[in-house]
Amino acid sequence: MPDMTARLERLERLFGLELADRTARLSALIGALQQTGDTATLKALGRELHSLKGAAQAAGVGPVEQVAHTAEGALLAAGGDAESARACVDVLSEALARLRELQAQHEPAGPVQHEPTAQATPKPAPDAETGVPRDQGSVRVSLAKLDTLLTESGELAVTQLRIAQRLEELRGLQRQLERWQRDMTRTRSARARLRRAHAHTPGRDAEGLLRAAEHADQEVVSILQRTRELVGDLSQNTAHLATVANAIGQEVMAIRLLPAGTVFSPLERLVRDLSRQMGKEARLEVSGTETEIDRRILDELRDPLMHMVRNTVDHAIEPPAERAQAGKPPHGTLKLSAVQRGDRVQIVVEDDGCGLDVEGIRATAVRRGLLSAERANALDTPALIELIFHPGFSTRGTVSEVSGRGVGLDVVREQVNKLGGDIDVRTTRGRGTVFTITVPLTLATTRVLLVEDCGQTYAVPSSNIERTGRVRASDLHQLEGRLAVQIDGRAVPVVELSTVLSTSRAGVTHAPDVWRPFFVLPQGNRAVAVLADRLVDETELVVKPLSAPLTRVRHVGGAAVLGTGHVVVILNPSDVFKSAAGNLDRAPRLAAAEPLVAQAEKPKHRVLVVDDSVMTRTLERTILEAAGYTVVVATDGAHALEILDQTAVNAIVSDVEMPRMNGFELTAAVRQDERWRHLPVVLVTSLDSPDHVERGASAGADAYIVKGRFDQNDLLQTVGRLL
Repeated sequence: MPDMTARLERLERLFGLELADRTARLSALIGALQQTGDTATLKALGRELHSLKGAAQAAGVGPVEQVAHTAEGALLAAGGDAESARACVDVLSEALARLRELQAQHEPAGPVQHEPTAQATPKPAPDAETGVPRDQGSVRVSLAKLDTLLTESGELAVTQLRIAQRLEELRGLQRQLERWQRDMTRTRSARARLRRAHAHTPGRDAEGLLRAAEHADQEVVSILQRTRELVGDLSQNTAHLATVANAIGQEVMAIRLLPAGTVFSPLERLVRDLSRQMGKEARLEVSGTETEIDRRILDELRDPLMHMVRNTVDHAIEPPAERAQAGKPPHGTLKLSAVQRGDRVQIVVEDDGCGLDVEGIRATAVRRGLLSAERANALDTPALIELIFHPGFSTRGTVSEVSGRGVGLDVVREQVNKLGGDIDVRTTRGRGTVFTITVPLTLATTRVLLVEDCGQTYAVPSSNIERTGRVRASDLHQLEGRLAVQIDGRAVPVVELSTVLSTSRAGVTHAPDVWRPFFVLPQGNRAVAVLADRLVDETELVVKPLSAPLTRVRHVGGAAVLGTGHVVVILNPSDVFKSAAGNLDRAPRLAAAEPLVAQAEKPKHRVLVVDDSVMTRTLERTILEAAGYTVVVATDGAHALEILDQTAVNAIVSDVEMPRMNGFELTAAVRQDERWRHLPVVLVTSLDSPDHVERGASAGADAYIVKGRFDQNDLLQTVGRLL
């Protein structure tokens, strides 16, 4: 059993690191409770103890689990009153002292395998005669230092953007000088005629003016030549700086990435222990453990995933006898997976248990006074499911050691939203439940759509935007008391961004026939169209997390510095969606919405559009859909291959420069696969050099369209010809 022994040792070392971290946080929270005693500190302390208890149970460290459980019980016994909670500070302090004693027993004595922050075992010194170098090991580096390094690399990227901005300004000056030179060239013949006319006329005024004009002409030529040299040199230096900045940023990001398995592994033992404790048979199946995610995100998801697994075993998986009666195998299955989709990661928690009791949720909401009976009876299933994310919501009336202590799905959603992600729930009574958590791949950089509204510029993560478009106020209609826009024959509610953010539109008005841009934010099977004054641009930004006390501000997910030096707020898409949709139960679901017009004849061909720019995707999608095609979209080449595995298409229209897998690589992969090798591939790109065109042809592209000369007729004619 060497593999199992190694895994257990690694698990214990990981727990030792986590115990040290949590003990430090508990110490700070207990001190804050003594001084302020506010309810926020009280809740944070309770959640920290609950998380520590779950981690100890997962690692099989009974003494720590018992201490945390006892302290949590004392805190709960004091009630939600901060004054009463302060009375049990002595008990909490004793628990903290005991935890520190236990921490000393679990200090990591060696390296943690596959843990980038762990210290490697010392290697032998190099042989003096052979000169064989010592193997490079690894060293433990705190996440704070990595964050600092990432911040500095981000500053380098911002500096590069600023230099690029100044370079563009310098090019503008160069163009102005070139215009002056052309103007002065046109006046040379006039100056020559003037000189001949005054050749026999005495006086110095005319001659002086002519000489001054010629001198100015020479100065402009000289300055223009020097400007051209500076622009050329600065262009080369800027390109080199951009290459270096990108390389440093990617290397730092690679250091921060950890496989999802580092969080998944401890949960296997947790499921086994909980099953044994509760007399159930449950097993955990994991996949996608090698999917790499930003360590900061993994750390933030560690506790939410643990809560979800505990709740699933406790609430969802039935006892063997009950499962047998329902015609199910005696053992319940819990599936945990991670998969990267573009610049986001989906983590799915799925079970084959009893499913959510929707009627039980309805009754509990009425019993607890969350909803009136009339209101509860009017809610549909998705709206009722939303109630499970209400703080402390539970259909159970008793508290157990496993779950039901008020630490649950509200914490999960809060953490996911704080990361700029969202969580979707699908359930079938008697068959199971699927939770899908979608979060960014990294918190360091993100591709955003810059949006201007009421004179302010905001950034919206592109990966959260389904599509963009334009609409006139006169084209909007009323649907269930709210404005809606027709998108693909479906009704999508519309709201002003200024309404969502509670900003003043004083002096900002639009006529009914003026086209207004919007972007669509989806969440589950619903969507909301958000109106703005202008869609500015799409760009990559280095995210600056907000520090206390602004770590959690509604609608705000972070900040960034533009190339102009201005600071822009990055909006939290989940918060914007909630505010835009109002009560989720009132937001029309796309799947259930009635068509606004008669359904058109089903398109004959399906086209896959691949581009990492949401604006380009939307443009090409709109053009193709208007011509009668069905369109599916992908954010890069790797995402496109995932879609091709699941969806049949008739043609591919792809960008070239994309992350993970570019258009050339995608084309080559398509041509090498027997299933897709005959698919027409059209590359649409800004790279128009003969080398790039030849490379596209060599990869197997059927057509090559240059964005600089892009015309929708060219796209439609090319696709139509190939089909």
